[in-house]
Amino acid sequence: MPTAEKEALVQDVSDRLKGVKGMYLADFTGMTVEKVSALRAKCRAAGVEYKVIKNTLLKRAVHAHDIRQLDEFLEGPTALAYSTESEVEPARVLIEFAKENEKPLVKAGLIGDRLYNADEVKQLASLPPRDVLLAQVLGTISAPLSMFVGAVNALLASPAQLSGALEEKKGS
Repeated sequence: MPTAEKEALVQDVSDRLKGVKGMYLADFTGMTVEKVSALRAKCRAAGVEYKVIKNTLLKRAVHAHDIRQLDEFLEGPTALAYSTESEVEPARVLIEFAKENEKPLVKAGLIGDRLYNADEVKQLASLPPRDVLLAQVLGTISAPLSMFVGAVNALLASPAQLSGALEEKKGS
């Protein structure tokens, strides 16, 4: 590939990485074309970009954003999965696909400035989605409040119930 084309590719990848929330490197060695196509389709459906790019070109693109943590993982066949919408969704797609097909092997992940190894990426992928986590936090906060409101209601209802019982007893 001529140098101008390589520079254009590096610039394109660099531009796409501007708003990225999470990026993950995977080794796709041994995957058939059909499996890679299926993985790309799953990625598209989840709003995740999946790109196979030469390590030297990817290194240039991430260095343009002052990202150097991934350098040690840019060896051998490497694919880049990233998302501008979710930090964890690319990891979830890669790990779920690997469970079904035994490949790709996740090398590392980067969220913000924090580098995650393959085991940590698997843990990230097992986390519930953001909406579920927010619902769990809200439920945890609201449960004591609803119990408190129920207790106050019971205290306020007690005198009324007692007077009703007394009237009923006097009437009979």
